[in-house]
Amino acid sequence: MIKRILYSLLFLTILAVFPANAEILLRENDGIIYVEKSTVTELEDLFKKYKYQRFRALPNDDYPAIFVKRLPSDFGQIERQKYRNELFIRILAPLALKINEEISNERASLLRLERKFKEYNTLSEEDTNQLESLAQKYDYFTRVKDNERISDQIDQLKIRINVVPPSILIAAAAMETNWGFSRVAQQANSLYKEKVWYTDEGLEPLENKEEGYRFKIFNSLIESMRSFALTFNSNIAYFNAWGARTAAIDRQKNLIGESIAYSLDHASNLPNFVGILDYTTAFYDLVKIDNGNLKRIRP
Repeated sequence: MIKRILYSLLFLTILAVFPANAEILLRENDGIIYVEKSTVTELEDLFKKYKYQRFRALPNDDYPAIFVKRLPSDFGQIERQKYRNELFIRILAPLALKINEEISNERASLLRLERKFKEYNTLSEEDTNQLESLAQKYDYFTRVKDNERISDQIDQLKIRINVVPPSILIAAAAMETNWGFSRVAQQANSLYKEKVWYTDEGLEPLENKEEGYRFKIFNSLIESMRSFALTFNSNIAYFNAWGARTAAIDRQKNLIGESIAYSLDHASNLPNFVGILDYTTAFYDLVKIDNGNLKRIRP
């Protein structure tokens, strides 16, 4: 009860910062501030309150858990490219760290199942169902049965269920959306131009309308990023990236995007995707976010 009261007081304090006619709409839950909508100025005021005016050289590499649902309403009016790009990075960094928290938790669950299986040479019905759910989610199918099936699923899912460097998630989004300036990003919350086929749902493309696709509309930026991360970890097109990731983690403690960028040559139809991706992660020093932490906001 005391904890909920403190969070409520924190939220009221945040709201007091903004005038009554402000566009910004916030909600708070469990140490996370959700920005439902805002202008650029209002978002910057919020970031300033939590000393998040830059994405490099943060104390303890802590990124405040501020989750922006959609780009600010006037984001497309930003004229200074350097400022726009760096604001785009600040918006996406906490989301990328949250996605990797979720993946790490799923991997931890998988490793717990592996330990149980090694100790008892079997899994309970509940654990087996959990393993089957993970296999379905990460699109791994096998025809083998019984213990051989369990062993095979665990081995293959260990390759798939692992972190995706935030630098890759952010740089790829920057390239696919022209740093948030694209119509698809601003109208569909889509960071990676994910398509849906032969349906009236989605955002109609301005070109190639006869090809039968639309751009998938997401409720939030983090949903788009979560969908891409799942594709990264489940689609066989990323097989080379999985191997590169495993090798990089074996070599170093923390995985950084620069270590696996070369393996993403089939990740996009954009020309010279790998070269520009590698350049973007290096130029903006996005490795800082790869090594960052998502910090819950406490009263």
